[in-house]
Amino acid sequence: MGRRHSHGSVQEKVRGKSEYPQVFLDQDSDFASIKIAPGVEAKSYARDGFVFCEDKKGNIIEVQ
Repeated sequence: MGRRHSHGSVQEKVRGKSEYPQVFLDQDSDFASIKIAPGVEAKSYARDGFVFCEDKKGNIIEVQ
């Protein structure tokens, strides 16, 4: 059996066809943000040099 046929990417199989995570990079400002899940930020806090954003249920939805 040949190895030249594709069955989809590994990431797609692990994550499914979700729109998340979304990665935003601003190289001019030396800033990166990873949106993990949909939602509206209700609370954010800094820990170990990262900013964590939570929705009102307490789920982490973004890491900066």
